[in-house]
Amino acid sequence: MSVTNALNVGVVRTALDAIFVEEYEYPVGPGMATAETPEIFRQEPIENAAHIEEVLGGGGGFWPAKGEEEPVAQASPRVANRATYVASTFANSLQISKEFFDDNMHGTYEAMVRKFAQNARATRDRTAFGLYRNAFGTTLTADGAAWISNTHTTITGLTEDNRIAGDPALSETALNTGMVELLQQRSQDGVVMGQQPAYLLVPSRLYRLALQITGSQLVNDTANNAINVWSSTYNIKVFHSPYLGAAQAGSDTAWFLLSKNHAVTRYIREEISTDLVDYIYSTNDSYVYKGRFREIYGVSDYVGAVGSNAV
Repeated sequence: MSVTNALNVGVVRTALDAIFVEEYEYPVGPGMATAETPEIFRQEPIENAAHIEEVLGGGGGFWPAKGEEEPVAQASPRVANRATYVASTFANSLQISKEFFDDNMHGTYEAMVRKFAQNARATRDRTAFGLYRNAFGTTLTADGAAWISNTHTTITGLTEDNRIAGDPALSETALNTGMVELLQQRSQDGVVMGQQPAYLLVPSRLYRLALQITGSQLVNDTANNAINVWSSTYNIKVFHSPYLGAAQAGSDTAWFLLSKNHAVTRYIREEISTDLVDYIYSTNDSYVYKGRFREIYGVSDYVGAVGSNAV
């Protein structure tokens, strides 16, 4: 039986996909966050191009005391501050001539596909971390305020602040200030939730400092023997991303302290997929290797996050 073009295209796609998937899912370095890091982006599949998120106005506030045989109070939680997130389609293609694929001098098409996959991954992560890069400006919560700001208005009409006072640079003292603000943060119905600090996100330039502050056994950068509570008590996980820094139009000084209840979300409409158009369908005898994914990123509520621009 002779080998046909139909069989060949399957073999070609398998070869290309093996390289693409290996590179796209390549394990990241220590502490590096990506769009797929669940601590930094809540992962939520969606079934339509547009996803509507509504903010719940809490669970009815603090519970009142009840006397014997008195009626149980009735809470009236409200839903307001609607935000709509529309999935974006990201796609690209790679043209590989049949001769180039067949000859494959020095593994050149493998290198092309690896770079193609790297660029797909970088596109995903750079777009996702745009939420954090623009947290003090154009990234808005459903109430219309910048995500990290001192101008949030709760559904019950209170003013709430999740921008750390004074915009301090990352330090032992500043981290403590952020922790207290997070713990005392009020929810949409005015209840102090005691949000526990769980994750510290910094640009890559601050990663070493963040590890020193949170990870040393004794208080960082001092000559005394005081115990470092960040490593002994809170177990804060430190993450960094190269897509937060000034090299990507972000900031090398801004930092974020998150609880497990933060609202930063990656809405996934279509995971990464690839396809191959056989060379027999092109006018120049080239394979066309295509990839695409659809997703959007949003943060509907300020609760569970504080940050400092440190400018």
